[in-house]
Amino acid sequence: MTAHPSRYRSPADFGARAQDRAQDLIFVSAQFGDPGDGLEAQIDQAAAKVIAALAEAGAGPGDVVKLGIFYHRLLITRETTILSRLRAAFPAEPPAVVTAIPLHALVAGALVQIEAIALHPDGVRHGQRVAAAPANADGFSRALRCGDLVFVGAQMSRDGQGQTLHRDDIVGQAKATIGHIGEALEELGADLSCVAKLNTYYVGHGTTEDWAMAARVRSDAFRKPGPGATGVPVPGPYPADILIRQESIGLVAPDGTAAPRATSWPEGTWDWPIPVSFEQGLKINELLILGGQISANPQGEAVFPGDLAAQARNTMECIGRILAGFGAGPDDLAKVTVFIATEGDDADIAVVLDVLAPFFSNGLPALTLIPLSRLGLTGLEIEIEGVGTLRA
Repeated sequence: MTAHPSRYRSPADFGARAQDRAQDLIFVSAQFGDPGDGLEAQIDQAAAKVIAALAEAGAGPGDVVKLGIFYHRLLITRETTILSRLRAAFPAEPPAVVTAIPLHALVAGALVQIEAIALHPDGVRHGQRVAAAPANADGFSRALRCGDLVFVGAQMSRDGQGQTLHRDDIVGQAKATIGHIGEALEELGADLSCVAKLNTYYVGHGTTEDWAMAARVRSDAFRKPGPGATGVPVPGPYPADILIRQESIGLVAPDGTAAPRATSWPEGTWDWPIPVSFEQGLKINELLILGGQISANPQGEAVFPGDLAAQARNTMECIGRILAGFGAGPDDLAKVTVFIATEGDDADIAVVLDVLAPFFSNGLPALTLIPLSRLGLTGLEIEIEGVGTLRA
């Protein structure tokens, strides 16, 4: 895990904001420390930068509702230590939810990067914070409801005693994790129909056949119009032979059912290679939610295979068309997450940023870049998801 020199050390180096807002939600760009330092120091440095970004937005560590931490795969055996240190840096009560994901490489040669979602203390949702009990063994909440929003942290195929279920069976594990998401939602007065965004990080090889095995299970848990979805392969296995982690964000009506959702799926937009319930774009309670967008055709086949710049441009054009269905555009996004097939090299990152920048007239919003060995469907180089709201 030798650090390599990089020109990218902060969101500003990407041309992105350290934090951005959609309604009372504060999105903090992925932050990382000095790649020349040890693990504990890098966690502390990244956490301190997240807290500084929150302060810029008028919030603090106790206002965080969701944390994402991405770490180098060689640290998988130290995940418990990583989460314990992260929990100490964000002592919210009830605790935030968390998703921890190992990667084969990180931007700038870092060991960890941390992103966050918080609620502004002046917002109505802030005072409506309720957690599903009990908390996870790592001290984070399983799920957190804040008014109409429900955040569910990474769920795994484990029983009540923490033992792995369905070893070596990714389909069985996918069913179990979806079941756990449903249980957490029900405890907080919601159900699976409320899920607006579903993210799946599975151990896989980056082939369409590989992706499809667990995708059917995820999709079958929802009826149209389902959530926006992102599913990407990561190195593994996770600790204790876990093969899949899934997280979600839900939006709930006062009666506990799904909040009404509008959808946007322009003619000619790419589709999945198998029938699924997922949507491309959603507008719920004035929040804009994009499922992971890719450069593909309506048959689910990659367009411009192997060409990162062309795929990035095609993907952003697709995003623009989807958002236009709501009378919105890329400038209305407050957070963008970019998954890239790369070793984390500056050259690949520069290619992507050069393509993305012209689509945002005021600079990039909060941003997380996630290097992957490969994407979920054969031939893909990039996937982009986002969330925002119509800006005044």
